[in-house]
Amino acid sequence: HDDRLAEVLSACAQAPSHAADMLPVLFKRTLDLHQTTFAMGEAIAHLHMLWHVGKLVRRAGADGVWRFGVA
Repeated sequence: HDDRLAEVLSACAQAPSHAADMLPVLFKRTLDLHQTTFAMGEAIAHLHMLWHVGKLVRRAGADGVWRFGVA
């Protein structure tokens, strides 16, 4: 699990990212619609965990989408 969190943190260090941006980071295979729904929940959980412990910050873009970047 720590490796997955490190991958998310690394991706967010390269560019502010939203949950959908994390899907190819966390899942290397093609996902069907059902799997994508669960994958989005997992991506959101990873981003929020890193945000809550202070490793990421989040900002709402002009489009209303929350993006996470390094603290």
